[in-house]
Amino acid sequence: MDILNLEVKRRTGKGKSAARQLRRGGQVPAVVYGIHESTSLAVSPKELERVLGTRAGANVIVQLNVAGEAKSDRPVLIKDLQRDAIRGTILHADFLEIRMDRKIKVEVPIVLRGDAPGIKQGGVLSQLLRELEVECLPIAIPADIPVDVSGVNLNGVVHVRDIVLPQGVDLVTDPEEPILTVAAPQEEQPAAEAAPAAEGEAPAGAEGAAPAAAAAESAKEEKKPAREEKKPAREEKR
Repeated sequence: MDILNLEVKRRTGKGKSAARQLRRGGQVPAVVYGIHESTSLAVSPKELERVLGTRAGANVIVQLNVAGEAKSDRPVLIKDLQRDAIRGTILHADFLEIRMDRKIKVEVPIVLRGDAPGIKQGGVLSQLLRELEVECLPIAIPADIPVDVSGVNLNGVVHVRDIVLPQGVDLVTDPEEPILTVAAPQEEQPAAEAAPAAEGEAPAGAEGAAPAAAAAESAKEEKKPAREEKKPAREEKR
């Protein structure tokens, strides 16, 4: 794996105000975590996008070159990026410092290769796992993990244990976890229709409706005389 160089600058200002001012100047704030104490940096978003374009930015090893300082051996991985939700521009970057002689755990994307015969047999391919967690030296991190589906028939399943990893790469993900399945599509069940009421039989829910209606009508009749009795009382006051 190639190691890419990225020019950065040290920054002293902290907080939202300093970050906004930095972005207005054409830079974005970044922080390096890991072996040594954390370091606050400023980086060009264009240069960072260039690095991300290599191998789609997945597990790219970057050598940070701090402006005005002697070059030091400080390789990092791009751990996290914060982007603007609308424009997609980079707002902040986190780097993880690594040691080239120590194994690290990383997540590597799974790439499906070939055509599954089960699809032609009427099945639907469902990918359940899109990344594998592995452990290896930084220089041995694979760009992706290919999964050949050309032998997967209808009702076939591919598990993590079926994958052959490159030499020097150890599996961390549970080997019994399924990666993909090819299964027949499920048929939609028709909605159950209400059974028609038999002749002379009240429809469902009607048994309690008649007594309730009768009770309501009776209550109305009882209230009428009460309102009529009040009329003479008002006339006597006049």
